[in-house]
Amino acid sequence: MGINIYETRRSITIPRKHLIANITNKKQQQQAKIWLKLAREIKAAVKIAGPNPQSNARLKAAISKALQNNLSKEAINRNILGANKDQKNLINLTYECYGPNGIQIIVNALTDNQNRVIANLHGYLTKFGGQIAKQNSVKMFFTELAVFHLRKNNKTTYDFLLELLLPYEIVDLIENGDIYEILAKPKDFLAINHELEKAQYDIISGEVKLVANEKKEIHDHLLMEKIQRFLDQCQQDDDIQSVVTNIK
Repeated sequence: MGINIYETRRSITIPRKHLIANITNKKQQQQAKIWLKLAREIKAAVKIAGPNPQSNARLKAAISKALQNNLSKEAINRNILGANKDQKNLINLTYECYGPNGIQIIVNALTDNQNRVIANLHGYLTKFGGQIAKQNSVKMFFTELAVFHLRKNNKTTYDFLLELLLPYEIVDLIENGDIYEILAKPKDFLAINHELEKAQYDIISGEVKLVANEKKEIHDHLLMEKIQRFLDQCQQDDDIQSVVTNIK
């Protein structure tokens, strides 16, 4: 009896319910990572400048971002109240980085293990030809600004918003489709946030962050894929809070 060296390959079909479960589980894991980072930021903000968001701009921005990402008010309050009981000694770290084609990157971390952050970040950067730069060699090309994004409504116009913001140092006011973008001096963050809430604007986001002075277009699709992979890795990293670049 001969041996048949040809075998019929059977395709493996994964049931739809298992696929949906896997996707749902992955989304839940990603959401949990985001909430963990938001909780850390809230606690760090409280430890630095106290539990009152009306006098603590960093905490106000952290709460706003937490609400945008569906972290419950109960969870936010728990993290505010529990900040001083948390024994973890978290430190803020900023890394300035260069990538190929003049890409500038600033990575912000909040961690209890600096060596772990450096090792991980170095690995992420190496994969697309980036490297950690000297202090202040990249930051000089960015400006710290209060940045707000608002959803338009039928009651207010560009001119109304401009008049509302007259008392403050506004760097730019941009109308982009259904969104207004406000760029202002960081010192005015709390006051502007209060004015916008009082005027009942739908605030999509509000934070103080570094913004690139000049944006750079990248036309190399392969490089863009590598950059996106780098950004995804940073997002998955528990220690890395945020990443800003000069990419348009």
